[in-house]
Order: sequence, then structure tokens, then C-alpha cells
Amino acid sequence: MVSREKTRTVFIELINLQLEPHGKTYNDVVNEQDWYMQYSTTREKELEFIEKATKILRTKLRMSKAVAEKEINWFILQWGLTTGENATEYVFVEKETIKRKKKQ
Repeated sequence: MVSREKTRTVFIELINLQLEPHGKTYNDVVNEQDWYMQYSTTREKELEFIEKATKILRTKLRMSKAVAEKEINWFILQWGLTTGENATEYVFVEKETIKRKKKQ
């Protein structure tokens, strides 16, 4: 079982990874309310983040790929930066991504 401290360390690493393009870290935003609404990203950058973050969860917290993907989706839902896209566009992009992967 993974310790609470290890989980917290990975959480902070994910926040730092997400904020890296903005030149910010967890320490910069920890005391800001709704900090994740103050920074934005593109859908493409979010997908890159999801890929990197899933690898971090699999490696450092020893999660299976399926569990890591579910966990990072929860992370994005709660702590993800805004993308400026509405929910319909988000679902469409996800379906297109899935379709492209199946064809390859």
C-alpha cells in the first residue's frame, strides 16, 4: 500500500507539471482559492499532461494503466486547468481521439 506522504508528493508533482508552462509551482498557488481557474491550457496540452501524468501514477504509485487513467481523469475534473472549450467539444475530441486510435 502506498503511503499518504507518497500520494501527496505525487499530487504536488502533478500540480507542478500542469503549471510548468505558466512558470508556477504548487507553492505559488497553494494558498490561492480556485487557482486552477486562473490558468488555462489547450486541449492538446491537456492530452500531453494526461499522458505524462498517467506514466507518473503508474511508476510512482504502481497503478495499473486503467486505474491510472481513471485517477488522472478525476484529477483533471477536480484540479485541471481550464481549456476554454465547452463540454460538447470536449466529448467530441475524446470520441475522435478514440476513433483515431482504433484505426491505427
